[in-house]
Amino acid sequence: MKVNEDVLQMASFVNDLTNFIPLGVCFALHDKCFEGPGCSSPDGDGWKWLDFPYIEIDGTSKIFKALRFMVRRVLCRFTYLILDDFPGIALIRVYVLPEDSYYKEQIELYRKRYFTFKKPSVWLEKHAKMIMGNLYSLMDYSNEAFNIQNSDQLKNYLKSNSTVILKMFSNTQPLTNISSGSMNFHLNRLVSKKPYEHYKEQKSLNMQERLKNVYANIKSPQNIRSNVINEDDLDIYDMINNNEISGFKSELYNFQKRSVLKMFERELSQSFILMPNIVEVKNHETTYYINTTTLLPQVNPVTYLPPRGGILAENMGFGKTCICLALICISRFQISETPYDYKSKKNSNKRVKSLFDTCIDFISTNSIPWKQYYDDFPPRITAKLESVAGYFEKAETKPKQGRATRFNNSTQNTPLKKFYLSSSTLVVLPDNLFYQWRVEIIKHVEKDFLSVLAIQNTTQMNEIKGINEILNKDLVLISNGAFSKQYDTSDSIIKSIYWKRLIIDEGHSMNSKISRAVLLTKGLMYERMWIISGTPTSGLTNLHLETEASNPNEDQDVEYSIQTKFDPKKDLNNLGMIVKNFFKISPWSSNDRLWTESIIKPFERDEFMIEYQLLNLLERLMVRHTIADVENDIKLPKLHHKPVFLKPSFYDKLSINLFISVLATNAITSERKGVDYMFDPVNKSDLKRLVTNLQKGTFYWTGFSINDVENVLNICVYSLRENKSRYSAEDIKILNQSIFVCKLALSNLRWRSVSAVHEMGYFVKNLPGSIVKSYSLISYKGDISVFGYPHLISIQKNYYKNRIIKNLDDLNSKFLSDVDKFWNSYWKNIKTTKKTEGNKRKIAEDYKEFELSDVKSIFETAKWVDTFNPKLEESLIYEKDSTEPVTSMLVDTHFVEQIDNENFRTIGSKMRNASIVGTLSSKLNYLTMRLLENETNGLKSIVFYEFENSAYYLTELMDLLGMNYLMYSSYVKIMDRSNHLAQFDRWDQTKNEGEGITLIMDVKLASHGLTIIAATHVFFINPVWNQSVEAQAIKRSHRIGQMNEVFVETLILENTLEERMYNMRNLNSDSDKVDLVDHKDIKDYFLTFPFLRIFKDSKIDEYSAFEVPTIFQNDFSKKRISSKEDDDGVKLRKIDSVYNSNDGTRSWDLPLFSEKNLEKLANNENIRKRKRFDDIEEIQNEYNTTDNDKDTVILLEKLRNKRVHRRSVKFDI
Repeated sequence: MKVNEDVLQMASFVNDLTNFIPLGVCFALHDKCFEGPGCSSPDGDGWKWLDFPYIEIDGTSKIFKALRFMVRRVLCRFTYLILDDFPGIALIRVYVLPEDSYYKEQIELYRKRYFTFKKPSVWLEKHAKMIMGNLYSLMDYSNEAFNIQNSDQLKNYLKSNSTVILKMFSNTQPLTNISSGSMNFHLNRLVSKKPYEHYKEQKSLNMQERLKNVYANIKSPQNIRSNVINEDDLDIYDMINNNEISGFKSELYNFQKRSVLKMFERELSQSFILMPNIVEVKNHETTYYINTTTLLPQVNPVTYLPPRGGILAENMGFGKTCICLALICISRFQISETPYDYKSKKNSNKRVKSLFDTCIDFISTNSIPWKQYYDDFPPRITAKLESVAGYFEKAETKPKQGRATRFNNSTQNTPLKKFYLSSSTLVVLPDNLFYQWRVEIIKHVEKDFLSVLAIQNTTQMNEIKGINEILNKDLVLISNGAFSKQYDTSDSIIKSIYWKRLIIDEGHSMNSKISRAVLLTKGLMYERMWIISGTPTSGLTNLHLETEASNPNEDQDVEYSIQTKFDPKKDLNNLGMIVKNFFKISPWSSNDRLWTESIIKPFERDEFMIEYQLLNLLERLMVRHTIADVENDIKLPKLHHKPVFLKPSFYDKLSINLFISVLATNAITSERKGVDYMFDPVNKSDLKRLVTNLQKGTFYWTGFSINDVENVLNICVYSLRENKSRYSAEDIKILNQSIFVCKLALSNLRWRSVSAVHEMGYFVKNLPGSIVKSYSLISYKGDISVFGYPHLISIQKNYYKNRIIKNLDDLNSKFLSDVDKFWNSYWKNIKTTKKTEGNKRKIAEDYKEFELSDVKSIFETAKWVDTFNPKLEESLIYEKDSTEPVTSMLVDTHFVEQIDNENFRTIGSKMRNASIVGTLSSKLNYLTMRLLENETNGLKSIVFYEFENSAYYLTELMDLLGMNYLMYSSYVKIMDRSNHLAQFDRWDQTKNEGEGITLIMDVKLASHGLTIIAATHVFFINPVWNQSVEAQAIKRSHRIGQMNEVFVETLILENTLEERMYNMRNLNSDSDKVDLVDHKDIKDYFLTFPFLRIFKDSKIDEYSAFEVPTIFQNDFSKKRISSKEDDDGVKLRKIDSVYNSNDGTRSWDLPLFSEKNLEKLANNENIRKRKRFDDIEEIQNEYNTTDNDKDTVILLEKLRNKRVHRRSVKFDI
């Protein structure tokens, strides 16, 4: 019988054990399988091939069936040994075929032809992996077991070690995939060459905990001098270590020096690294590798080459910009080198050149750093070198063509594109950090040491005439906006440069798939690359937060705890996008699915050593110090972060109770089911909007119209009348509470007024009756009335124009003559207010369109209002006996006509004595007064807001009081934001009467990158649900460079959704993963219908007075004017306050007409807007005014020393 040639070849191959990897030994009972004579194996010394009958014998155990399968598929070979003196046990050696075998293709053809077992290839691969997993769990990997040759050795080994004895025949259960924990355990035995050991199942960590452990184990950069071999590099090492970096005037902290050195090392040296799913195993003098994905060995493993760069992932506030500038300075003269693949592709020029031109070409082509010899060359040579740029040519990548033209163009040559070698570093910046980077350059780098090109917008980009304008720059700054627009410009200059270095600041944006910046970056050519981000992944951000929270020291108050979770799979996916798109690491960059297959899925399955291998990858990519290592070098000033719980005002309680009434009425009348029920999944968007509005309502809310509340009231009354028998006693009580809340709102003219016109209610006393009657929204009691912001501003302006009122005719003709004009303008403005850019009244989006009919309905109250006693009604609801009189303390008073009895002196005195005594918002009062005392003490503050309505009302009151503030929000143009940031930073208290200033920032715009160390007091208007965003915002002030203690306060309204949010964040620990509305606790909270008691206190005013807790105990207020000055008709009062030592509060006296307010209104806002505080030349002059001559001497001395110690240039061509 003739045997096929391919079978003979396969027999020759499989009978040669050198083609296989010896893994370990199994022990089996001597059974029928071993009774035949067998063929001797290459092992010698009595070892024979373990062959299996072609036809399967009944009763064969599952494990031996599996071994038979592996032999048939040419995946394994087995040899066995039976010792004469110990015939009961057979030793089986296991040899496995490497999956990268030289004969791989022939073997695969053999398998397909003879041994597919009528199964698809996917099933065959999975089945083989399952068998290999079981084999790993049964084998003994010790060298002692593998080398047993006689009975004594076998007996001694079995006595001293645990073993598994396999049976040829048994009714065992089918083989199954073993657990990841067991697989990891046994693969670890393989690597360590350990004997068999039984695995004890252990509680495994979840994916997030394992990834967090990986992050936590990223090592800080160590002393790398041992890795430096080149003498020039040693000079750079010493230069950095001794803070003698040429042109760099700041001193680096020790951890920053280590970061700069590690970055420098990463840029200059590369070495291949095993792919994360490959494990190295050393066996005697040989080494092989296990692919943990297939569980098969390899001889030539797959590797990757890490980039010449990485991620500068130092934590928030640790000086990442400063570190990058130091790196740019030390490598200033280095030039990008032609990539190896393109070195021979330049067309040779047959023209004979002069020696001079030959030298110039040689220098430019070989990227010799000639600029460090600039002062030694004559001008003719430097001019020539600057005009000639080295380059290489690369075939342009064309988009795939359609089927019709694909073959027609197959013979066309792909055009070559020139890429010019460059010593420039391209830094892509978020638009809001552009100014900050320019200031950082001025602060850290000697003037004119670096040649900088700043491209903030497309216009500046278009002004660049030629490529040499960029090639001759050391540093090119470009805003992300201008950078992204270059994607659509096919002939953009930045696409024709082989950049020495590309830096993406706040580079976590590189994890996007479709952004123009990412797509453009994928097409750029750059030699070295860095992402600057303290938060490249959510897990690293949260690790930093948890480390600070769980390890507090004497420099941190722990009243405000932080715990967070993150999505590990999303973290890994985002990291993969950076690896593929920015670092372009092969093979991941060329295979979209490979990152998932080699990283994410193995990590999900907890495959062997995947955590170690991922850690190795991250350490190759990231430069990052642990907090403990940083704290060994620096000590930041103390950070105080605490929640401030405020008692809600009357109006706060009323607004929140109206929200609760809406939810309660909906739940009860819908019987808590169906699409009408607010918590039904189909109503998620409506519920989310309601919850968001309730968050806004903790500051101030006028979004419920009179008609809205009347509808809720009618539904409640109707439901109790018609369906009362269907409700529980508790539901009936809740409906009665809702009725009471609606009646309280509808009976209150102040609520009706502010809800109709959407104004903050300011309570003012001591204004003349005629002015009150002409300008106020509504009266309150006595001589206190309610005004809106536009009304008070108009009164202030009129008063300052007509400060000396001689008689009643003057009052009427000058002051009150424009009343009709004001009201006509007022109604027109609020009627036409729309959501427009730059308009602070954007809060109108929260409310329905304004109608004048709403104003008319203010005084159209129902008859029941005349007998409604709110205090009595509330006490009856809560089943308490009331001793209150029948009349309510909230009866609306009428205007008191006093004008006929007032002379010009009493009018003038009363006008000057007018004061703002309160507002409707407890938070507004507390926050404004805290900012006012900070301003008075010359301190700078930051206020972070999440909802624009709160910022809007805050700036209103600050305007009324003449306080200093700047806005940093979405409706402020980017250029103006930069200017405001610069103005805040450069605000000099000594030039502003010793006063401080406040920066009011949208927390969404302030969470990354900004440095605002000028501020020492930080306020959050409300708790931010996403704690990582909150922590990022805090780090704007508490970072390297901050010399003072930082005080952070988060305002929380007691017994409201905010307090529940605060508690939920700390208990559930996943605020950045789950939306607030999706939390089960939120639903549970609302379904308790937590109404607030309005009249729980014995004494209550509708307004919140300006008496707030304080951290300042000294008397710092400016004095009042004396009584003798009361009637001079000119002198204005000043803001005053009194500290109450008994309760630690400060009571404020806020005159409506004050010097501060007059000054603010008198300033020409247009002049202020034209003033630019972010003028770089002006800032440069400020930094270089003092000791300018000394700095110049130091710089020249450094350059001279460098030339003295410089070695001759070396060419490694």
